[in-house]
Amino acid sequence: MSKAANRRKKTIRSGMASSPKTRSGVVKQIEKVKQAEISKQAETAKPRSHKNLLSPKNEGFAGATSITNQERSEQIRNSILIVFLLILTLVIGIGIGGRDRDSVVDSAIDLLTENAPSEISRQVLERAAIEGALKASGDQWANYFPSSAIDKLEERNSNILTGIGVTLKKARSGAIEIVKVISGTTAEKAGLLAGDQILEVNETDVQGASLATVGALIRGEIGRELQMRVLRNSEKFEFRVATERVNLNTVEGSQIDNGVAYLAISNFALRTADEAKSAISSLDFRNGVILDLRNNPGGQIQEAVSVAEIFIGNGLITSYKVLGEERVFNARNRNPILSPIVVMINRGTSSAAELLAAAIQDRNRGVVIGERSYGKGSIQDFVTLRDGSRIELTVALYLTPSGRTIENVGVTPDLVVRAEDLNLKALQILGGLSVLNRPVNE
Repeated sequence: MSKAANRRKKTIRSGMASSPKTRSGVVKQIEKVKQAEISKQAETAKPRSHKNLLSPKNEGFAGATSITNQERSEQIRNSILIVFLLILTLVIGIGIGGRDRDSVVDSAIDLLTENAPSEISRQVLERAAIEGALKASGDQWANYFPSSAIDKLEERNSNILTGIGVTLKKARSGAIEIVKVISGTTAEKAGLLAGDQILEVNETDVQGASLATVGALIRGEIGRELQMRVLRNSEKFEFRVATERVNLNTVEGSQIDNGVAYLAISNFALRTADEAKSAISSLDFRNGVILDLRNNPGGQIQEAVSVAEIFIGNGLITSYKVLGEERVFNARNRNPILSPIVVMINRGTSSAAELLAAAIQDRNRGVVIGERSYGKGSIQDFVTLRDGSRIELTVALYLTPSGRTIENVGVTPDLVVRAEDLNLKALQILGGLSVLNRPVNE
């Protein structure tokens, strides 16, 4: 019997295989998305009366959203999800409506592994195929996590991890860039700087790789030495950095003026809101609070909402819709801080940090200064494959309290201020606001 005949009799292997139950689940998911889109289009075609939105500056604002933005967000999300599922179906050999058999991609992998002059790992080829499907879907935030990297994925939302002590982001160019080097870590001692773009990790070219992939490469057993090549101001530099246990304090608080408290939040991880509450409780904030969200890449949205609750007593913070079901995040705090707030943002402010700044802005709770933020306002969810690996893909777009989307747009500050003038301008604004808020008989 020929090799080709043998291949036709093989069942689909590893993470590329799928049972009838898996196929049925994907088919139902695609049909559900299609039906939701058809229902939405039918609803849109009906005559309707449009109510005026409540003013975004109304402190009692509790969830009015722009119909146009919601429909646009839903259509974009549905289109991305349908395309993604169809492409992924082809790549992993699910074969909608068909029987168990090799897909074109699976057959191609068979040919490569069986006829290559040197040994090729099937697992590596399967991973490349899945990552290719994610890229072809057009979802810039999509990621693939092999089962071996799941532990590192769980660390991403924790305050403690094994690494070198840097915060990373994916730039618009696709490069993986160091946003912050944590003080006292091996990264700082080695000489890495914020703004460095990572080119190689242990001679593995990571240009074009996902943020998750690069993050997994620089984490590992304590004491493991990494060889890193970075691009800095058009020049290439090489560093040797040892991994270590990194304790992340995500909030720094200080007293910068009489009655003015300063809070800098580096990212939103577990217990960030508790850190913020603890930090501000030891400071004098009667004349105002400066909330520094510059170079904050985001993180857990619930932590950002909990930080918003410190300053916003009740009402909408953010919301989104998935398949017609709305998820709303409201503030619930009977004793919020009522002092004036100035929020600092820049191009490195992203995701949950942007949503916090937008909520304070929309609710007229503070003044946002700096430069326009990054523009990531989408929600990613995980799908677990049968081998334990996971796929992360975009499923919806967040809306601010006034119904804005910030995806690819960002948050425009109330006042554009150069980085070197931010501290002085913040104090000037707070000085004016505290006078306005002072009781007449004082």
